[in-house]
Amino acid sequence: MKIYVQIGDDGSVTAFSTCSTADVQVDAEVTGPLHPEKISGYKLEPDNTGVNHLVFDEEQYKAHIKQEQEAAALAEAENRLAEVSRDAMLDGVDDDTALTMAPLYPEWQTGQNYKTGQRLRFGDGGFVKVLQDHKSQADWLPDATPSLYAVIANPAIEWPEWEQRYGENPYMAGDKVTFEGERYICKRDNVSHSPA
Repeated sequence: MKIYVQIGDDGSVTAFSTCSTADVQVDAEVTGPLHPEKISGYKLEPDNTGVNHLVFDEEQYKAHIKQEQEAAALAEAENRLAEVSRDAMLDGVDDDTALTMAPLYPEWQTGQNYKTGQRLRFGDGGFVKVLQDHKSQADWLPDATPSLYAVIANPAIEWPEWEQRYGENPYMAGDKVTFEGERYICKRDNVSHSPA
């Protein structure tokens, strides 16, 4: 049977067809069945009369499969490295800098194991820091569970709404808040209770 093949830059067969096209035009003779799913194992071998024969080479096919697997493993490793590097960089910045990069942090979800110090997006523009290791639950929402989460306020908002704070994120002397429509300035460090 006569068949037409396309040859790659490295001399390997990259396509074959029963009709000649602009890309597939080198003619060859073939005996036996063709296996398109194993195209990387085919090569052309001319005989002593100059006729090309399309021949399957099992070793060439295995070498190509191995090369593809190694390339895929390398790409996966590089993706993982980029992910780990990105996470380390995001974890290493202060809260104010993290706030400017909030879209890069994951969205809060239920059923997740969160670690102390991890930052998360929540709701419409909310941004929080985890205060203690825990598994998130639907009834432990970040804006309603101050023992687990500290809201990271936008420093551009001079008088943010007061929120209950515990742990590593209490109010400090000089912090400004709005509470029940009134503005307050904290007079001492490590305050967790409301102005009331």
